[in-house]
Amino acid sequence: MTQKATTAEVTSAAATAVVKPADVPASQTRAVHRGKVKYDKKAESEFFVDNSALAGFTGERILYMAVRELIENSLDSCESSHILPRISLSLKMVDPANEMWTITCQDNGIGIPSDKVPVAVCSFLTSGKYVEKQQRGLFGVGLKMIAAFSTKDTDHPLKVWSKSLEEGAEYYFELRTDISTNRPIVLAKRQVKEDAAMSGDSGFRVEAMLRAKLSPITKSRIYDYISQTSVVNPYAHIEFETDEGKVAFDRRTDRMPEPAKEVLPHPADMDLKTLKKAIMNFMNQKTTLQGVLSDSFQKLSSEKARQIISEAGLENKPADKYDEHELIKVVNICKQTKFHMPNTDHLSPIGEDILTAGMTQEYTIITNKDEAAQGTQPQLSVKILKPSLTAYSSRTCVINNRPTIVECGIAYGGDIGSFKLYRFANKIPLLYDEGSDVAREVVSEVEINKMGISKKEVKEQFANPDAKSDRAVELLPLHIFFHICSTKIPYKTAGKESIASEGELKRYMKACLSDLYRKVSAQIRKELRMKEAQSRLSLYKYYIPLIVNAISESIKIDSQKLEQAFTQLAEKHVSGEITATPVQEKEDEITGERIEEEAGEEVVEEEIDGEVVKRSKSQLAINAARRKGERSKPKNKKEGGQTTLDAVLTKKGGRKKK
Repeated sequence: MTQKATTAEVTSAAATAVVKPADVPASQTRAVHRGKVKYDKKAESEFFVDNSALAGFTGERILYMAVRELIENSLDSCESSHILPRISLSLKMVDPANEMWTITCQDNGIGIPSDKVPVAVCSFLTSGKYVEKQQRGLFGVGLKMIAAFSTKDTDHPLKVWSKSLEEGAEYYFELRTDISTNRPIVLAKRQVKEDAAMSGDSGFRVEAMLRAKLSPITKSRIYDYISQTSVVNPYAHIEFETDEGKVAFDRRTDRMPEPAKEVLPHPADMDLKTLKKAIMNFMNQKTTLQGVLSDSFQKLSSEKARQIISEAGLENKPADKYDEHELIKVVNICKQTKFHMPNTDHLSPIGEDILTAGMTQEYTIITNKDEAAQGTQPQLSVKILKPSLTAYSSRTCVINNRPTIVECGIAYGGDIGSFKLYRFANKIPLLYDEGSDVAREVVSEVEINKMGISKKEVKEQFANPDAKSDRAVELLPLHIFFHICSTKIPYKTAGKESIASEGELKRYMKACLSDLYRKVSAQIRKELRMKEAQSRLSLYKYYIPLIVNAISESIKIDSQKLEQAFTQLAEKHVSGEITATPVQEKEDEITGERIEEEAGEEVVEEEIDGEVVKRSKSQLAINAARRKGERSKPKNKKEGGQTTLDAVLTKKGGRKKK
């Protein structure tokens, strides 16, 4: 009231004052008129529609975000009650001239009670996700944005079918959003008894009309999002239908991750707002501050709470008797106190078995380009990539006073032909801003020598002209998966597409990747040896016909059989059946019995070191032959270790290629 009165007085004074223009400068006159400021309140729905970039609904990304939000809601709804997800998604063009699309999503989750459906679907900042546990959604505005954009750009209502576990009956709604007041508009509501959309005990279905552009890049992102979602959720059966066809992602495992549990906040993350909210929960119980602290925060016993209050210089009295100046002292003491590590029950990591099931059969959507080139409608299909080796590693850490679990997986070889980095946050694929993500930094900084191979070997054996980077690791047929799960992911931007390197997050991610490099090192070194052996065999097969022709010119021999024999010898040599061991020299053994037998031979006297030694002529001949043989031995030890085939190739083909 005082502010309004003051404003009225200023306005009245400005209106009644008689001032000559010559006495007051023009700039001061304009300042008087500019002093009137109008303050308005904007509804939450209007704010988010006007600032849609905060929720990621911008330009060509509207359809991508709609697909993403609907799938995430469906997965959360199923996982909350440990229901194996079955999701059906449809995206079709209905009016090309006006760029009108219809998007439909149906799941077998827990559904929404009929009395909560209008608010849950249309009212911003009204959600069941504002609790202390890991969830895919962060703000609870995804479905509301779809409803608001449908209201803003079309005259079609949002159609909803819901069958909750609580009610067991299916209800149908037609809704729109009153954007100026953030309230739902219910156009129709009825219970469905015939032709029900839900066949199971529960479920949820939504159908919306949206005006949006769909570029080839955005379409590819949608396909990638659904494909990558199936990798980290292999327990979900997902069907996706567009104008280009219909594809299905089969369930590869019946095992689901343990659902995240709601937990109490950790005292190290306490602030004045959190403490006052905890006190409000005990307002009618006349509980002391000591009791509020021990009952509202984890890892904080009653004795520890009493000690904190004492260190703050306060008396232990009913919690509602403290003012903000006293409560902030308690907050400051908690910030300085060391507590036990927080619980991780509120986190739901993917787990080794589930992620391995997703990596072992990696689904990806492909478009038949041949049909598109012929002018017909391209058809979608699913390609399954099966690697020859997978590995998993994880770490638990604390980032920004929040427990965080880092998971990393690697899929190598097999059907995988090139390098790719996959990034996930709370089981959500991140497809944009990869260059600024901490995962990209980790891949660049972890040296490839952890695999026991050098950059030179990789570039020689895995040269790929189609590679987008000359980094050694990106030449390997390798897929790297990073998953970060926490109640507070350190996103870089409001679009939630890249993760910042905060605290020791990067260090733990590098430790996981180093573990996996060591696990796949044996397989990679084995393949390098196989590639090298194949190269040597090709070289041998090039020279064998030349050797056979040279031999055939000297002696009569079946050249075809000789070539086959040489080829078999080369294959055995390369495969390791014939090892490169030195040829043992056979020397004549001179025994005492033989000397006696030859005693009748003529004896010759020989002077050695001033002494006269009698030897037979045969013995002298043997000694001379031995000395000649020693002088003819190769000085290079490596040459002595050659096989017969290597020696022949070295002689005929010049210097043997290593």
